[in-house]
Amino acid sequence: MREARLSTAVESAIVPAVTSRSLPVTARTRLGRTHASRCLLAAAAACLCLSAVSCGRERRIEHVEFPTTPVLSARSTWAVVISPLLRVREQADTRATVLQHIRQGVVVEVIGKSDREDEIEGRQDYWYRINYEGLKGWVFGPYLTLYDSRAAAEAEAARAQ
Repeated sequence: MREARLSTAVESAIVPAVTSRSLPVTARTRLGRTHASRCLLAAAAACLCLSAVSCGRERRIEHVEFPTTPVLSARSTWAVVISPLLRVREQADTRATVLQHIRQGVVVEVIGKSDREDEIEGRQDYWYRINYEGLKGWVFGPYLTLYDSRAAAEAEAARAQ
């Protein structure tokens, strides 16, 4: 229905322009401006109709399920490496590629934690995602001591050396 009214409006704006060639130059100029105004008005009406039609549809989201996040908390957690040479791995798995080794006493930022505990060499704990000087990787929990602040972790690292 709206489309029929729109095409009638467009036709009524175009028809005078076609028949205006028989008019004098001043009348044609005036009529050309009127024609341009009508075309602009018709285009605006078309946009308005389309936006009104598209706004009438509502999509309701019934249920959104978010995945669990490995982040420990909103604030940073820090840790001190207590293993003589700790392997930083690409994934939270003993078979994952070793990215780098970190020496005992180094302070690292803990940026995540695995969903489940794992058992390695008789020790059960989580894997922790760390950031060490821009390197991000996974280390196994028993080889770290966790702290709430960087200052506390650095103080402990200094005492241990």
